[in-house]
Amino acid sequence: MSEETNLQLKAALPAVQNYKNELQAFETGLMGFIAQHGLPTKNVLVPVSERLKVFGNVEDVLQLLEVEHKQKSIYVSKFIAASASGLFDAALNYLWDETIFELRKRVVRYDLDYFFDLAVTNPEKRKKLSSEDDLARLDDNELIRGASEMGLVSELGFKHLD
Repeated sequence: MSEETNLQLKAALPAVQNYKNELQAFETGLMGFIAQHGLPTKNVLVPVSERLKVFGNVEDVLQLLEVEHKQKSIYVSKFIAASASGLFDAALNYLWDETIFELRKRVVRYDLDYFFDLAVTNPEKRKKLSSEDDLARLDDNELIRGASEMGLVSELGFKHLD
């Protein structure tokens, strides 16, 4: 996406001060729909004030990412959508999914066979793993531990992910 396109998109978005009104209007409509069907409405969504904090923080973080990287970050988009909706638990799941997706890409770019040798301690399981598609057969813990042992994740990063 060109810088000109980014500027056009920003111009089309509501100003930050309008986010509060728009999020509140969305919440009111959504909670009305939920209540209409007899479902619980208390403690479903995080308050709008907390969602606005996420918006402020995420904008600073997104500025650090390259345009090409952002264009492929579907889970970051889902994280923002879930946060805006007030579903922080779902938002955290999407952030986790983005992290795992990125780790898999890094492993593939580095050395897949070496990674499998480090990450998979069960010899029988290791024999069945050889391709990029096989990364999905590992649990997240194996992926994170192996990526850390390869040096793809810092010691501090590993502690946070573990």
